[in-house]
Parts: sequence; structure tokens; C-alpha cells
Amino acid sequence: MRRYKAVVGILLAAIATFLVSCGGGPEAVAPTYTPEKIAQLTNYVSRLESSRNRFPELLNYIEKDNWINVDNFTHGPLGQLRSELSRLSSQLLPDDQPKAKALSEEILGHLQNLDEASEARNYGEALTQYREFVGDFEALLSIVPEGARQEAIDQAAEEPDVFEMTTTIPEEPAIRAEEEDMVRTPVLLDGDTEDTIEALGGDAENIGDDA
Repeated sequence: MRRYKAVVGILLAAIATFLVSCGGGPEAVAPTYTPEKIAQLTNYVSRLESSRNRFPELLNYIEKDNWINVDNFTHGPLGQLRSELSRLSSQLLPDDQPKAKALSEEILGHLQNLDEASEARNYGEALTQYREFVGDFEALLSIVPEGARQEAIDQAAEEPDVFEMTTTIPEEPAIRAEEEDMVRTPVLLDGDTEDTIEALGGDAENIGDDA
């Protein structure tokens, strides 16, 4: 009987050990964005949103074959893009970082191709690279948590761009004649003076005397 109890005790201990080993430790907590991380993301994304707000300006330069300002834009407002993308990718969740880094490389590749197309004055290639650049840029920003991005959009709308008014070559304004400089009466040809004055309801003799 004592042997039986001893065997049963050993079996129960073995079963308990097996169950504990199968249960494992506490479940791992999935990484999340802390308030501090959201604040950092907002700071980085707001700079990218400021650049994004000016993309239509770049498109306008391309469509007008204004290659000087295309070059100014890619090396001015977008000149720090590589470092800004790198900072953003490092602040995302581990699962999102590979995709963000891949999109960042695509973005920078399109920007380089756009710069080369601008140097070659190749409108079609420049337009294609611009569209792909914008598409990948939007895809990258879609990874950012909604709260951080919306706050970044609000900040970008309020804060002026440091490159504002420094990247464009101003066009000369059209010179228009003032009203007092404009001719109000028809030009008179020799021999037509009297006929023209009478047609206008005047007295040729009196006008001649006044002159």
C-alpha cells in the first residue's frame, strides 16, 4: 500500500511538472506607442507634412518646364528628406519599420531620378518620377498612427516653412500702361483730320483756332 501511494505521488508530481511546462510563462505584451513616442513621431511627421503641402508647387514647376526651380525645390525643401525619413522609420513599431525603410528607399530613389530628369530637361520622365514619389510618400505616412499624423498635419498648417520664399526664381511682372498714358483718341492720318473731327462731333475750324 505504501508503495502504491509512493508511485501515485510520483505520477502526480510528474503530471504537475508537465502542465506547468506546457503553460509557459506570462504572455508577451505587444509593443505599443507611448505618449512620449507619439510626441516624437508628431515632431518628425510635421516636417514631412510641411514638405508634402508644397508638392503641388513642385508639380507646377515641372509642368511649366521650370527646371531651375525644380532643382531649387529638390535641393531646398526636400534637401533634408533622407535624414527625416530615417528618423521617422526608427520611431515606428518594430513590425512597421521594415516596410517604412523600404518605402523610404523608394522615395529617395524617385527623388534622385527626378533630379536627373530635371537636368536632362525630360518632362515625361520628370512627371512619372514625381507621381511615383508622391505615391510612395503617401504610403509611408499611412503607417504613422492616426493620432500622431493628425496632430502633425495641424502643426504643419500653423508653422511656416523655413524654405518659404527662398527657393523660387521670381518672374518679372508684366508692365501695363497707366490709364493716363493710354491713347484715348484715334491716330489721325494726313488729310483725314477734318473728316475725323467732324465724325467725332467737333468743329474743325474752332479746334484749329484753339490749337
